[in-house]
Amino acid sequence: MKPPSIFNLLKKILNNKPSNSKHIENLISSGVKIVDVNSVYIEDSVEISPGSIILPSTFIMGNTKIKADCMIGPNSTISNSNIAKGTKIIYSIVTDSSIGENNQIGPFAYIRESTSTFSNVEIGNFVDVKSSQIGKNSKSKHLAYIGDTEVSHNVNIGAGAVVANFDGKNKNKSSIKENVLLGSNSTIISPVVISSNSIIGAGAVVTKDVMSKEIVAGNPARKLRK
Repeated sequence: MKPPSIFNLLKKILNNKPSNSKHIENLISSGVKIVDVNSVYIEDSVEISPGSIILPSTFIMGNTKIKADCMIGPNSTISNSNIAKGTKIIYSIVTDSSIGENNQIGPFAYIRESTSTFSNVEIGNFVDVKSSQIGKNSKSKHLAYIGDTEVSHNVNIGAGAVVANFDGKNKNKSSIKENVLLGSNSTIISPVVISSNSIIGAGAVVTKDVMSKEIVAGNPARKLRK
């Protein structure tokens, strides 16, 4: 079953009663810091570990578990997701996903269904990630779309990069291996494999697999050298 859209999640908040003040009191008593109890919405099903901070205008719903030393908000929505220790989520939305330790999400990021991240991942402003896996120490800090993609470790995804996963009929998957540099405004036409230690030049349109340590550029992308 397809997960509910963020609009349906917000409609649920409008139709429901205010979040349980008793549950919020219990969270505070356990060591969770909630900066403004009057502006947050936290459902009874939500688990938050001591040491985490919930900032104003934040909505946390469903089967969500937030581990210790996290900072969530302000103006963030978390639904049916696991947030590991030490992660910061600022001005962002995370739904039906699993976020690893010491991640930095936001501002204005959208993490959608079936996404998982490893440790020390950075997902920055106006980055949309859907049904993807992001390896440890990988970064996408500006204006990108990552859909149905397995991103390995130490990958840097430049501003404006897009993984084009839909061909008009089917959602296709791509794989980006470790230590890849994906240049600004590059486009990956799925399904392809970008092998380890390769470089995709700025503005490149990748339509076929890229071998390890290759540098490709152009439209369509061609090998420059190894």
